[in-house]
Amino acid sequence: MNYRQRKKVGLVIRYFIALFVVFVAISPILWLFLTSIKTQREAFAMPPVFKFKPVMDNYKELFTNGPFLKYLWNSFYIAMMATIIASILGTPLAYMLSRFAFRGKQALSFWVLASRIAPPMAIVLPFFLMFRVLGLLNTYTSIISIYMTLNIAFFVWMMKGYFDQVPIAIEESARIDGCSIISSMLLIALPLVAQGLAATLVFTFIANWSEFVLALIFTGMNTRTLPVLISGYVTTEGVKWGMIGAAGTLVNLPIIIFSLTLQKYLVTGMTAGAVK
Repeated sequence: MNYRQRKKVGLVIRYFIALFVVFVAISPILWLFLTSIKTQREAFAMPPVFKFKPVMDNYKELFTNGPFLKYLWNSFYIAMMATIIASILGTPLAYMLSRFAFRGKQALSFWVLASRIAPPMAIVLPFFLMFRVLGLLNTYTSIISIYMTLNIAFFVWMMKGYFDQVPIAIEESARIDGCSIISSMLLIALPLVAQGLAATLVFTFIANWSEFVLALIFTGMNTRTLPVLISGYVTTEGVKWGMIGAAGTLVNLPIIIFSLTLQKYLVTGMTAGAVK
């Protein structure tokens, strides 16, 4: 076998490996969708049924006999507000840690990182007691505050990495011309890391959108999110796999569409500065 033939064989092998990895990645989502268009009997069938007549009963029941639209709005509102607040607070902090040397910088950096490393359950009791005293249990304020607190560390460290890749000489030249520190951040640094900012916003939103444990504890009937709704289909009468499949598919659909639409910016944002 000559060099050209070995090269073709290697290329074919790589393609098969790539297809296998893609199949493994999308198979849970595909299985979830197939379950959503099966009847309850077909969903429970063993071995699994692959040849069946699709039905939309689970989706009809989801929209007509449950608060799906209410919980959909709750998930979107909570995830969006927590992401916006984290970006407003995290961007200046990331810029400060990237650009300035000051006393306590290392301690501040460690505190921000520690808040991300700590398991979510470690902060449940302090937050619960604080919100109970303030009368904020089962409100948007409580769950948004927790999401913002947990994700601001991720936002800061992501954005700090992007700011570090911007040559400081550009901003120093602007300050010589009279540009303030705030203007330098908003008008010079942020436009240069726009794709990194977009990637960070998307990842933060996805983390807020799909969070379950804290939403289960800190939300009530009027503020529950979609992950909590899905867990409600595990009842004492049995597991409603069709409803779980339908709700899970609709929960994943916005993220899939959003990620595919912004795929170019996500990849560019994640790899920004790698070559530099």
